[in-house]
Amino acid sequence: MGYDTAMTIIVLFLITAITFIFYLLYFRSTAPPPLHPGTTADCCAICLADYANEEREDNQIRILPDCGHVFHARCVGQWLGINPTCPICRSSVMLG
Repeated sequence: MGYDTAMTIIVLFLITAITFIFYLLYFRSTAPPPLHPGTTADCCAICLADYANEEREDNQIRILPDCGHVFHARCVGQWLGINPTCPICRSSVMLG
């Protein structure tokens, strides 16, 4: 095995490793937030009111299916009547 062959293998290994690292960093940064209410925000991003611990009809929360963002059901219902996207990340929301 000559010097040129060894250098080629090393260069290919480094290119592959760097590509893999960028791939991991990209997909880690674009992953959706967790689907648990209250872990990323303590208040509704639309009306800025805190989520109350009581479960009254006007205090119900809604989790958007694709991105996992949490809002008051009343607030996001009005929002989705005007805009078919998440108010935070603008991902498309299919109304069904």
